[in-house]
Amino acid sequence: MKRRPSGTWAPLPPPRYQAWEEASRGADLSQPLPYRPGDSYQVGQVIEHPRFGVGIVQGRKGHVLYVVFPDDTRRLVTGREK
Repeated sequence: MKRRPSGTWAPLPPPRYQAWEEASRGADLSQPLPYRPGDSYQVGQVIEHPRFGVGIVQGRKGHVLYVVFPDDTRRLVTGREK
């Protein structure tokens, strides 16, 4: 039996380093805000995570931030009480 394509197709995401290059272009990385799960952040802010390093907030959905770091894009929790 011959396999048929599913009908869905999406382009491959950009390489990880390219996402960081695009996000960091023009951003001031010299004074990042420290990341704390209880704080709130806006798209475009530069933060510093204790484990992942400096990253740039690319998106937000509810209590989840999408942050681009030099090695990967990660989801971080934000704006929750401890």
